Amino acid sequence: MIASEADDENFMRVVDDLIVSAEGDPELAQGLKWIDIQSRKNGVTFYEMALIVLKKHMAERKAKEWMRARSTTS
Repeated sequence: MIASEADDENFMRVVDDLIVSAEGDPELAQGLKWIDIQSRKNGVTFYEMALIVLKKHMAERKAKEWMRARSTTS
C-alpha cells in the first residue's frame, strides 16, 4: 500500500497533536524524546521514526493476536 501525500499530512498532524498533548503527560513526553533520540541515531526524520515505531507495535500486536488465536484452536 502506497501512502498518499494526504496520508502523510494526516499522520504528521496526528504526531503533532501527540507532541502538544505531551505537555501534560510526562510518560508520553518521555516516549517522544526517545523517538527523537532514535531518529537522530538512525538518520531519519522524527516523523519517519514515529512511523517505524508504530508499524513495529502494530506488527507485534498482530503477531500476538495470531498466536493467541492459534493456541485457542489447537
